[in-house]
Amino acid sequence: MSNPIVKCTVDQCTHYMPGDQCMAAKISVYNDAMKGTSAKPQDTLCRAFHHRKTMGDMVGALHNANIGGTVSAAFMEGTQITPAVECFVNNCKFWQTGNYCNAEHIHVAGPNASKTADTDCDTFENNR
Repeated sequence: MSNPIVKCTVDQCTHYMPGDQCMAAKISVYNDAMKGTSAKPQDTLCRAFHHRKTMGDMVGALHNANIGGTVSAAFMEGTQITPAVECFVNNCKFWQTGNYCNAEHIHVAGPNASKTADTDCDTFENNR
């Protein structure tokens, strides 16, 4: 798995942290199964999304929390959290064999997301 710098603007996710950072240990980017082969960012989704509605939701997302030195470092100004990123969108120009993302930076978006399908990998570029 690779660790590109992640900008996340999905502020309704339990892993979202101010400064547009992601506290997930791992992000998995997939094609939207209903769309078939992706042709644009809106056809991708972040499977790490876990809707934040209650404190119970936050506790339920702890299985994928980036716990350890990274969490405490996240509260220090200028520190960037870099979750592991796996990508199953093999028609993206940044996809690499083994489901790696070879982009230096990725942007996960989904304003007002309430479910996984509301999220997108805005970095996606079709290689076909």
